[in-house]
Amino acid sequence: MSFLAFPTVGLAVLFTPAWPNVASGLAVGAALLAMIALAWYDARRLRDGASRLSQLKTRMEERLHAERALRQTEVFYHSLVETIPQMILCKDLDLRFTFANQKFCAELGRSLEEIQGKTDFDFFPRELAEKYRADDRRVLESGQILDVVEEHVTPKGEKLYVQVMKTPLFGPDGKAIGLQGIFWDVTERLQAEEKLKEQNITLANLARSEHQPHEALKTAQSRMVQTEKLASLGQLVAGVAHEINNPLAFVSNNVAVLERDLLDLVALVGLYRRAREAGDEDRAAVEERIRELSEPLDLDYSLKNLPRIAERTREGLRRIERIVKDLRLFARVDEGEWNEIDLNPGIESSVNMVQGYARKQGVKLVMDLGALPPVRCRGAKVHQVVVNLLMNAIDACAAEGTVTIRTRADPEFDGLRIEVADTGSGIDPAIRDRIFDPFFTTKPVGQGTGLGLSISYGIVQEHGGTIEVQSTPGAGSCFTVRLPMQPARNRAGQPSAALGSRQ
Repeated sequence: MSFLAFPTVGLAVLFTPAWPNVASGLAVGAALLAMIALAWYDARRLRDGASRLSQLKTRMEERLHAERALRQTEVFYHSLVETIPQMILCKDLDLRFTFANQKFCAELGRSLEEIQGKTDFDFFPRELAEKYRADDRRVLESGQILDVVEEHVTPKGEKLYVQVMKTPLFGPDGKAIGLQGIFWDVTERLQAEEKLKEQNITLANLARSEHQPHEALKTAQSRMVQTEKLASLGQLVAGVAHEINNPLAFVSNNVAVLERDLLDLVALVGLYRRAREAGDEDRAAVEERIRELSEPLDLDYSLKNLPRIAERTREGLRRIERIVKDLRLFARVDEGEWNEIDLNPGIESSVNMVQGYARKQGVKLVMDLGALPPVRCRGAKVHQVVVNLLMNAIDACAAEGTVTIRTRADPEFDGLRIEVADTGSGIDPAIRDRIFDPFFTTKPVGQGTGLGLSISYGIVQEHGGTIEVQSTPGAGSCFTVRLPMQPARNRAGQPSAALGSRQ
């Protein structure tokens, strides 16, 4: 018989004429009132239990949503790390490998399981391993990024040159937990740069020689345009790798935190399920275990923090995706078609491309983009002009210098203008007339091809525009590109190459 049935029976007994006396009736009534109170308390506990079950269901649904988001993030992150052409590795504080992507595993000819827990001394010559260890310790002790080009010897004994970037890894408490490295083969790039210098000398001799056919010179210059593009990519790749490495580091940290919290949450959900199905004798033990697990986990904070971590992780991956997209746009410069477009988004992409290089040089980039009319142009080629001008401006600045890019409508020119101004060293008036000449450069040997401004000048001509420079030695320079909204057409129906000012 349930508690709720007792009050009716008690009242029937209380008012039975055969009841001996009033005092006994009152005693029974008091007992029945106590039983009613107990029944009411029991019903309230049942309602509270139902409410807690509802809250738990909601939390479980939120956690399942976070788990799905985490799995999607992990799949994307794993795909990115395993398909990127660079080799990636992670080490703990003892400088033992904790992770290596498939590219690095293939380089060593070992599986990930064979690499984990080992050190550089297990795979490389002792002298080289000691250098790597010294570099790793310097990164951990200083907390600074190591970014160098150095000679590397593969396990097969092959010598090559690699671009190396190593950065410290930090845990959720801000303390270093190890380091990660990214490196890639730049032997062909260095060889191409050496070959480029030789070609510069050869072409300069051809230009001075009156006995060489003009068509041969034009063909060689056309090949050099592509070489200049590759050289620009070589300069940019270190900055791009740095830009990718920053979001990659905090994505890696976020995934570690998510993995830790989700393991605890999965265990906690299992206990809740056991508590729901357990009998009275086992429930107390399970509830005690739930309390023990919940206290260090801080369940409310974890459930609130999981979506934020997942969103920050997605944002980091979106940043990497944007950088890769900008790089692909620059690489497709020869595929540009004539279209009527707003150039501002492409200019923002150009700035994103060189941002990493600017940070390495300690130079600040400032964008001041005004509303522009649509202009008919080959957007990818204009993109290359902007990148060339920005790179030159950054190189002209000392540390803490500033490069500003402005865009404005230009009614007088019936088009627009793009300005790239720097606070650098300026241009000597004695050489200002030569800066657009092919192969002319003031940079040290091996650091400039002398084709960047010449190619930019040709692209602006192709669009019927002008390019001008104003410069004060010691105070900086400002390059101004003007493009018409509709380039003039020649008889073949193509834009004509209007000469622009070179002063």
